[in-house]
Amino acid sequence: MKVSVIIPVYNTGEDISRCAESVLAQTMDDYEVIFVDDGSSDGTEKRLDELATEHDRIQVIHLPPSGGPGGPRNAGIDAARGDYVYFLDDDDWLGEEALERMHAMALRNDADIVIGKMVGHGRRVPRLMFRTDRDRADVLEDNLLGILTPHKLFRRSFLARHGIRFPEGPVRLEDHRFVLRAYFHAGTISVVGDYPCCHWVKRPGSYSRALPEPAHYHAMLREVLDIVDEHVPPGPVRDRYYAHWYRGKLLKRFGENGFLDAPADYRRAYYDEAVRLTGERFGAGVDEWLPARFRVRSELLRADRHDELFDLVRAERDMRLDAVLDGVRWRGDRLAVRFTARFVYADGEPLAFPDGRWDPRVPVGARPEAFALDDRPWRLDLYIRRRGDSADLPLAISTEHLSDGAMTGEALIDTRALPWLPDDVWDLFARIDGGGWTYERRLRGYAEQVPARGRLEPYRTVNGNLSVRVHAAKAPSKSPFRRAVRWLPGARLGGRRTRA
Repeated sequence: MKVSVIIPVYNTGEDISRCAESVLAQTMDDYEVIFVDDGSSDGTEKRLDELATEHDRIQVIHLPPSGGPGGPRNAGIDAARGDYVYFLDDDDWLGEEALERMHAMALRNDADIVIGKMVGHGRRVPRLMFRTDRDRADVLEDNLLGILTPHKLFRRSFLARHGIRFPEGPVRLEDHRFVLRAYFHAGTISVVGDYPCCHWVKRPGSYSRALPEPAHYHAMLREVLDIVDEHVPPGPVRDRYYAHWYRGKLLKRFGENGFLDAPADYRRAYYDEAVRLTGERFGAGVDEWLPARFRVRSELLRADRHDELFDLVRAERDMRLDAVLDGVRWRGDRLAVRFTARFVYADGEPLAFPDGRWDPRVPVGARPEAFALDDRPWRLDLYIRRRGDSADLPLAISTEHLSDGAMTGEALIDTRALPWLPDDVWDLFARIDGGGWTYERRLRGYAEQVPARGRLEPYRTVNGNLSVRVHAAKAPSKSPFRRAVRWLPGARLGGRRTRA
């Protein structure tokens, strides 16, 4: 058997339907689906048993409640028969060619791990690692730390040989510990970047969204760092690994809305644990790998300047990207889109970067060099995003920095470069990654009318934005994006599929 899909389930209710439909609709010919029920009591457990009677490729394992996904995933590994295992959550869903494409990539490169392109629905997904296929990816150089969830294809014998298992019970960062160990042991890691394999959905009330208990959370983070220590000697490379968690799990969290809205005693307890862990594990060399936004936060945290740190993150709250369309014109058969984008605060005031340094809105007692934007390049991108399922593609683009911190660019929609772009409505999103800020925004402000040409029809939406209709063209049997199928409410999982 080629692949076993392992799905931990707990009280999912009707949300299981799309996940189940997507794994049953796979184009692969030889795979199984293992649902591991973690003590559901809302009828989900009965629905899973019904699915198993309707479909031979489905197996259901019932477990008593464990409080976390690690135990069910381990049970799925033990029951799996596939050469590879893929982990999916019960509210997520797969593109219909996902298993076939990832498995083909694994065989072509003799890969221990294959990471399929992920599309976020209410979740932020790193873009750089999925810009292209990568036969042999590097963990640091190719940004593989950006996605440490287990939504990946793993060679089952590889996991067994190295004893890689999930921590069990109600623990945090269990996915980081599993995936990080796998990264360090893997001979080859490949990336499928040209096809949306996994649609990653944010479900309200999920375990991972609840505020973590501060002492427990930081203890689990220490265990992640211990894994790095096992495999990387002290020095710049270890500092670079450490910077990922220092930035994402300590410094970034201070500015998240859920954290800022938490009770004051919770925020203080988390801050105190962060100060303690920073003193223990995050040496000054880690700051060399931080961009300006987080380097300033780090200096305040290290100096235990609580009030200044919280004044700073509150001033940044709800900041965003402002992206304005400057013009649209045809260049031959290619549609050229010009636009300008800049970071702005919640009230629309642009961030200030005089002389290549960040000038915050509030007084901050950090060293002047901490505010330098340094030599890390900023990146401006324009994506076309399919309205039906949020799958997107980056466009060829030329960019320029402006003196006020804004960036301007011209991107091309070229059906010759994207010959099998599916017919659908595609919206345009600008994105800047620079200085520690990463935001994207729909292009706004389309007033002129540009006629259709070839397969492309630009049009003005009711809100005055630019969108593009892509008209049908003859497609091959394996297109980069196959049209999404939306299942009608009440459609029978085991019966005839119905397109909406």
